[in-house]
Amino acid sequence: MIGGATITLMGMGMPGELANIIGEDYSLAVGTGTAQVGGKILISGNVELSASGGQTAFVLPTSQLIAEAVFAVNPSGTPAVVFVPVGHTLNNVLNASLSIPTNKAAFFWMYKNKFWASILSN
Repeated sequence: MIGGATITLMGMGMPGELANIIGEDYSLAVGTGTAQVGGKILISGNVELSASGGQTAFVLPTSQLIAEAVFAVNPSGTPAVVFVPVGHTLNNVLNASLSIPTNKAAFFWMYKNKFWASILSN
């Protein structure tokens, strides 16, 4: 996904592919509900999750390209739950999610169409 920082870097002469890697824009996402359907769809590859009681669900973007990572950090006081889009798999489980505890981070990537993998920080 091309964001404002990427466009700025490209405008200064940096090749587009490199600018896209370095210039990923930050976004803040506020959780919606607790389920996969109706969860807040993430729109950035570099996202801070804001979860609170009853508003903990997030969904990875369907527009993400293969091998394009989504980095998510949860500094809120409530665990955040990140789901794959409906019909996708996460770590070989259909329609799965990953719970990101308070003050932890995770990254996700689609390694082939509709198949995601994740790593959770310690």
